[in-house]
Amino acid sequence: MAWIERMREFRGRRERDLTLGMQLGQLEREFRARQREVGDLVDVWLEVAPPRLREMVSIGGLSQGTLTLVTASSAAGFEASRALREGLERTLMARFPARVRRVKVKVGGS
Repeated sequence: MAWIERMREFRGRRERDLTLGMQLGQLEREFRARQREVGDLVDVWLEVAPPRLREMVSIGGLSQGTLTLVTASSAAGFEASRALREGLERTLMARFPARVRRVKVKVGGS
C-alpha cells in the first residue's frame, strides 16, 4: 500500500499552480525582450521628438525595418505625421540607419 501512495506522487493529477509567480516571470521576460528590442529607440524618441508630441505618441514596436508610432487620437496622429514629414522621420532614420527604414503612425492602442 505504501508503494501505491508513493506512485501517486508521480502518476496522479497535479494541482495547478494558481500563484502569480509564473505569470509574473513570463511578463518580466516579455518586458526584458521589449527593452532589448526598442529601449534605445525610446531614448532617442524622447530626445528628438518635440515635447508636445512626446506626450501624445508612444513607440509601438519595430518590425522588419518599420518603426510604428502609436497615438491615442486621430488628431495626435495628424500631428505626428506632420512632424515626420517635416524632418523627424529623417532624423530617426539617420540615428538608426540599419534598423529603421520607415516610420508609420497608427491610431489606437491595439
